[in-house]
Amino acid sequence: MLKNISIGIAIGLLVMGGIWGLVHLLGAPSQESAELTTPKSMPGGSKGVMDLICELELDLDGQLALGIKENEPSRVAMAQVDFDQKSGWYQGRIAISESRAGTLTLMGTRVKVYRPAMFQRFGVMISGEEFVVDRKTGRFEQSLSLSDGRTVKLIKGTCAHVIKPPF
Repeated sequence: MLKNISIGIAIGLLVMGGIWGLVHLLGAPSQESAELTTPKSMPGGSKGVMDLICELELDLDGQLALGIKENEPSRVAMAQVDFDQKSGWYQGRIAISESRAGTLTLMGTRVKVYRPAMFQRFGVMISGEEFVVDRKTGRFEQSLSLSDGRTVKLIKGTCAHVIKPPF
């Protein structure tokens, strides 16, 4: 009886070892499989132009802080970051437009575009606007700097890198 238990334990250990080895053999990320499974929504380099398409919506806290009463549906907008020119822009009502691009700053995986401004909106004087895109997660945030010293996050969303076909 002890012999049968020992044989059962030995067979069990061999099967478990085989399964463990098979899982690690098939699950080991090779260079090629790591490239295929790593999300490439945002390039990690800092040269050339990065075209983005973003799904954006009003941030509820920013909406309340500025007293915006109307509801805005989420929308799709284009954005671009030009690493060579150190500038960027995105589309929208209150946006850093293509014709007046902002200044680009790199902060690790985050890309920040800022432009000074001086206009009245929502009953406050806006002294600057910026947007930040995290290249690792695709997270987008747009903030307004107000003349009273507050910074209000107004728009949030997600962006993905636009890959243009070679034709």
